[in-house]
Amino acid sequence: MADAPSLSHATGEPHTVLLTGASGYLGRFLALEWLQRLSQTGGKLITIVRGSDAAAARARLEKAFGTGDPQLLEEFREWAADHLEVFVGDIGEPNLGLDEATWERLARTVDLIVHPAALVNHVLPYDQLFGPNVVGTAEVIRLAITARIKPVSYLSTVAVAMPVRPGDFVEDGDIRVVSPVRSIDESYANGYANSKWAGEVLLREAHDLCGLPVAVFRSDMILAHSRYLGQLNVSDAFTRLIFSLLATGIAPGSFYQTDAAGNRARAHYSGLPADFVAEAVITLGKQVTDGYRSFDVTNPHDDGISLDTSVDWLIDAGHNIQRIGDHNEWITRFETALKALPDKQRQQSVLPLLAAYREPEKPLRGAPAPTEVFQTAVRAAKIDADKDIPHLSTALIDKYVTDLHHLGPL
Repeated sequence: MADAPSLSHATGEPHTVLLTGASGYLGRFLALEWLQRLSQTGGKLITIVRGSDAAAARARLEKAFGTGDPQLLEEFREWAADHLEVFVGDIGEPNLGLDEATWERLARTVDLIVHPAALVNHVLPYDQLFGPNVVGTAEVIRLAITARIKPVSYLSTVAVAMPVRPGDFVEDGDIRVVSPVRSIDESYANGYANSKWAGEVLLREAHDLCGLPVAVFRSDMILAHSRYLGQLNVSDAFTRLIFSLLATGIAPGSFYQTDAAGNRARAHYSGLPADFVAEAVITLGKQVTDGYRSFDVTNPHDDGISLDTSVDWLIDAGHNIQRIGDHNEWITRFETALKALPDKQRQQSVLPLLAAYREPEKPLRGAPAPTEVFQTAVRAAKIDADKDIPHLSTALIDKYVTDLHHLGPL
């Protein structure tokens, strides 16, 4: 680290990109987007994947694309043939699980590191996430400041902002000042949020001490891919909820607190499609060749599109879902119906997360964290078809139903 400030910096368009977590949900779309871009410039994507050997690791990565969408698998194989290199490794191990020769080679040749890999678990405490999520990030930083300085794009979570009082969180501020102290407790996702916060602190320190360029992306819920069949995160809370509403056929009158007359509140759901998130992370991340930038990757539109709207769209599409006005009655019947599902469907349901729905939510009119920096950058870079952050759409909700039928839970 002492020599890092005097090292040369990777410059220009990245030719060799190192991606961690490529077999994960967002990681696979980052891999696909990078492969497509690097195929046009003759570049190389290097991934670190767990496996018994390189062939097993590559097969594990390819399996992530094998959901039955022939176009997706064909595109991956076409671009990967000449532009993908897979190494066996593990972010929780010293040197990322790489042998010394491979570590030294990557230190010399990589131009940009994209680091979404993490143990994503909202139940485990901080001490059990410290190894993969904090020590793993420290190893990524060590690689980034070895031989030459290589920019890092880091995937964090918008949950980092949640303990900070509304109005006090600064999207592109110094996380050490914005959130200097964290509580470790048993609240939902406390360990995961704190492990990502710790990663941000390490990266900010590396920037100050070594001149490491960093782009931090704090993502909210990453929804289904808007095009490829079967590409949704079957274990996330949103997918579990949509599946559970369809499987039980009952929904609350509203997921949110209503007024005295029982009227629905104007509310908003802030998730974003996986393909948009991947494009934004890559486009904005590679622009940060010096300095330190932070983006809250969430949907800020006060558009009235909420979880209630998603239920409306499902009903309008002909799905048999009954609304139950009394929230306590709904949650009781909902829990009973979920427990009565066949074992495979019960495991896919929202039952393990039901505590989050026992009381109506306080409605939000926009994003849970400030998003002005991210939205300005998205508009300037003209990302997505509308050159702006997309709204949740009925087409995406319809695709959830199609994907759930395709993958088998429904």
